[in-house]
Amino acid sequence: MTVVKHAYRQLLLGMCALLIVMAIGRFVYTSMMPFMQHGTNMTNQQASLLASVNYLGYLIGAMIPMWYVFKSKVTDIKIYLIINIVTTIATGLTDDYIIWNILRLISGITSGTVFVLASNVVLEALKLARKGSISGFLYSAVGIGLFLSSIFVLLFTNTKTWSLTWVILGVISLALGLCVVLFMKENPVIQQNNTRKSSGHEQQSESIKTPTTTLNKKFIGFYYIAYFCEGAGYIVTGTFLVSIVKSIPELSNYAALSWMFVGLGAIPSTVVWSIIAEKYGFNKAIYSAFVLQIIGVICPVISHHSLSLIISALLFGGTFLGLTTLFMSQGQTLMYQTTSKTNLVATLTIVYSIGQMIAPSIAGVLIGEGNNYNAALIFATAVLLIGLFCSIISFKIKKRGEI
Repeated sequence: MTVVKHAYRQLLLGMCALLIVMAIGRFVYTSMMPFMQHGTNMTNQQASLLASVNYLGYLIGAMIPMWYVFKSKVTDIKIYLIINIVTTIATGLTDDYIIWNILRLISGITSGTVFVLASNVVLEALKLARKGSISGFLYSAVGIGLFLSSIFVLLFTNTKTWSLTWVILGVISLALGLCVVLFMKENPVIQQNNTRKSSGHEQQSESIKTPTTTLNKKFIGFYYIAYFCEGAGYIVTGTFLVSIVKSIPELSNYAALSWMFVGLGAIPSTVVWSIIAEKYGFNKAIYSAFVLQIIGVICPVISHHSLSLIISALLFGGTFLGLTTLFMSQGQTLMYQTTSKTNLVATLTIVYSIGQMIAPSIAGVLIGEGNNYNAALIFATAVLLIGLFCSIISFKIKKRGEI
């Protein structure tokens, strides 16, 4: 199999893996939470804690590949993927809150690990094949999964069937997961002095050139803070959007539909933002995505009109995966361009997950028992503004220095 065909296969299977662990394993909880609350009398604080436990697991999972790989990246992806699928199915087989916390923790750990490993494996394969420009398709799988799962939740799920929804989505995940287990292979190992005579591979791959520059610590410091703020800011809407819509009497029957618009906005976002970054620069793309996300997050505070909420969902969906793509792609590029030995993909995922672990608990306190989400959304908006500011500083530092 040629390097290019291998890269395309890794991309497709990586998309399946991220759809399973992110769209279903992590984010389907957002659309399921109102039904679980009404079906089990779970409070807002308990629901927020359950979300934070999952994000704590995600943080732990993102750190694991930095310190320990069981056998190889691809083998570990397969192991953690199967464990993640089991937790999804098991969530629908119990209504015990303590067991839910354990399952969501394990789900978060495996989600974070698979996300980091799959990103590394797929981006590396694309880099070797000189196809890095299509890396945005990898993260578009999350948007596809959000869109499809939200339609299923909308049509099938209520306070009596929520548990069955978890099981069905878990079985679907298992079918996709088996494809990953059976067909994902290790990336080829290409020696640094290796050149290929075949067309399109006559020169040494860009991904294996020896880097000579060092990583500007001030740049990467503000870059980390910016991505931390993105994790903390986006997750408030990412956790509570469906509940926000559910709390509006005239729109409560269409709460799950709001998550469908998030998925709809997310599907093309990773590719679109990659194109924008290639044409206008990563800095301008990141600034623009932050601004649009801030507008999307604050929209429900300004108006509860259905059009305002649709715009909010589309802008949110159209930016949160886009920002992940932009930050991750830049991190992957810096790993090859500099002498830094840090796994920037893993480190970025860690700072991101710290933000998204902390924010839901704070938001849960701000929401309280009165179900007033305005304070939580204003908090998220403020955090995102800080993220925008730090991203501007980071790229100004990069422009002045050598990266």
